[in-house]
This record gives sequence, C-alpha cells and structure tokens, in this order.
Amino acid sequence: MKITRLLSINLSYENETEWYARISGILNSDKFTQLNTVNLEIFSLAIQNIEYREILQKSELNVVDGYPVSFFAFLKRLILLRRICGSDFIYDLLKICEKESKTVLLLGSTEQRNKLAVENTKKQYPKVNVIGYSPAFPVSMSIYDDENLKSLVEQNKPSAIVVCFGPPKQEIWIAKNKEFLEHNGVCLATGLGGVIDFLSEEIKRAPFIFRKLGLEWLWRCLLEPKRVKRYVKSVWVLVKYALGGR
Repeated sequence: MKITRLLSINLSYENETEWYARISGILNSDKFTQLNTVNLEIFSLAIQNIEYREILQKSELNVVDGYPVSFFAFLKRLILLRRICGSDFIYDLLKICEKESKTVLLLGSTEQRNKLAVENTKKQYPKVNVIGYSPAFPVSMSIYDDENLKSLVEQNKPSAIVVCFGPPKQEIWIAKNKEFLEHNGVCLATGLGGVIDFLSEEIKRAPFIFRKLGLEWLWRCLLEPKRVKRYVKSVWVLVKYALGGR
C-alpha cells in the first residue's frame, strides 16, 4: 500500500490484488476500519468544514473515488491514484463477503428500496447474510436514538455496514458511532451514498462507458437534474482551493 496526503488526509492507492487482500484482511480482523471513498463532493466538503475534514483525517482508510480528486492529486503531488468508485466497490465487498460467509448490513434509503436491495443482493450473492434497515428521516447521528437499529446490530453483529445517507451525514454517523460498532463486531463501515438505490434497481447505474470515463456524476445529473447545482458548487470550491496554492 502507498499513501499520499491532501488536506492532511491520507489517501491510499494500491493495485487490484492488494485491494482485495486489504478488504479481506479488514473483514477478518478484530479492529474497526472506517473506509471513505473520497469523491469530488466529499473532498469539497472537507475543504469547507474543519470538523468533517478531521473525520477523514482520523479515518483508518481513504481512497480516491473520481477523476477530479485524482487529477488534483496529480497536480499537487505528481502521483496517479487508482480510482476506486463506491458504486463498484460494493460488488467487490459483496464478493469477498460471499466467499467468507460474512454478514452485511445495508443502512439507508427508503424502506421500499432498502427491502428491494436486500432481496436482489440475496439472489445475486446467496452466501452473504444480507440484512437491511431504513431509518426514519431526519437520521439521528447517534445509534442510541434508534432502538430498532441498535438491537439489529447487537443481534446480528455484521462484519460490514454500508451506510447510505449521503455525505457528510454518512461519514459523521460512522465516526460518532465507531465505539458501539466496534464493540458489536463491525470490522468495516463505509459510506456509499446512492448504492442501495442501485442495488434496488429503482435507479439505474451509469452505463459502462460512463463509468469507465469517470462520468457517473453526469449520468446522475441526467437522471436527477437538481444535482447539477451541487456538482457545480463542488467544482468551484476545488478550483478556488487549487488557485489558493495550499
């Protein structure tokens, strides 16, 4: 594993073989890992919000999700970082969990989409013990405020939790509940935004060519035009930061 730093955030980069071995090792360890897939939106939020930036700085593992952050790292550090897209990583995670008969909790999205995501995942990965939960919105940042979720984790002790609240909520939620999750056997917690919606098949993933070119954001904007404003703002924050020379 190699590491570079942006905003004092450690960003790991490794080849595909190393990556699979790393995730397998985490799932079989007795330590907790918060994994963040740092895309343009997450990086721009970290630029603006010190508390959020500190969560990424303290996280056990950060990887680059998206060409804008990868390109920025090249400009600042002259390093090409391998991109690990969250919507691809979920399938890597499920393949590893199936091979090792692990339990995975899908947390987030609507009740209907969460249920569909669990059903579809069980069909595709029958050896994974997949459970799901859709919390009431707005989501509390403390698991102790949701007795049903708390009991679900205590009873099932999932090896991995996929939190889909969207940034920055998902990363903050994981960080604030780290002690409880680790105490209940969770080895890996990761925020993956809209992944449950993709697994439910209620929202289609970007076509292969879009994913290959790093244009998932464009596909999401085509499906949900209201996202355009968010992406434009994130780009502007990154440009201002780059021009500031920090």
